Amino acid sequence: MGRESTERIERLVRGLEGELGREAGNLLARHSYTVDSDGGGPHTNVLGHPLIELPVWIANATGLGGDVTAETLSDVCESSLCGYLSVRAEDDYFDGHSDEPEATMMLSAFFRTRHQALLAPIVSDRRFWERFQNLWLGYCEAMLLERSLHDPRSKYGREEFDVVLDRSQPLEIPGNAVLSIAGRWDLAGQLSELVRYLTKATQLFNDFVDAPDDLAVGNYTWMVRRLGGLQGKEALSHGMIAMGDDVVAEVGEELDRASSLAGELDLAELVDWAEARKRVMAEASQRMYRALFGRLGSDG
Repeated sequence: MGRESTERIERLVRGLEGELGREAGNLLARHSYTVDSDGGGPHTNVLGHPLIELPVWIANATGLGGDVTAETLSDVCESSLCGYLSVRAEDDYFDGHSDEPEATMMLSAFFRTRHQALLAPIVSDRRFWERFQNLWLGYCEAMLLERSLHDPRSKYGREEFDVVLDRSQPLEIPGNAVLSIAGRWDLAGQLSELVRYLTKATQLFNDFVDAPDDLAVGNYTWMVRRLGGLQGKEALSHGMIAMGDDVVAEVGEELDRASSLAGELDLAELVDWAEARKRVMAEASQRMYRALFGRLGSDG
């Protein structure tokens, strides 16, 4: 389903012209969203968000989405990827990674519209659309809050981090669509909780691995502060070594919570995915530790 979604996105982008089409091609290239690049995009990496997998797992689960047709599921998966690409475009705009920022913002609007347009004909439940609106509102507020927290003088603790996580919560939208179509909206609350565990695990680990780069560009995330980054680069390196096991354990706890809830929902594939993610994270952590020890040793 992931490859099919990527192929659909490529066809969509090929239909765009002028400045918008050029920037769409640039966006896909920047983030490796092409069929020729290992089947398409960072979402295929176990350390990324399960953009395509989650609605498929829900559709595969007995009693959850089994009545959802293959055609409908394809639309849901493309919608998921369009929503994510709209966020990627906005991230590139805020981070200054685009040579054409105005076109990037218009491209984000196009992908967000496509994301919604694919769902409109297949989901009629008002409760879904109310949740849809609230999720994107939370995303907007979280994005603006996160920008304000880059200042090292700002207060950025666990409470603020939990609000910033709302920027990833639209990940539940494709799964919500499957539940709504299948007449199982009663499970939407559990899905929302499950997504929160997954996105928290992802954000904690990414912020840990990215802490040196974040510090270098003046992005004082909660993780940078936890690890001592306000005291400088060397303090951050020591903090990553001293606190790394605790952070990885915290990430594992969030994934275990997700696995437990996935078990209740009969999402066996998600349980396997979470275990694979923990193994990859452990390997990545060991590589990072070796690099940190090597750098500290050479500095000494």
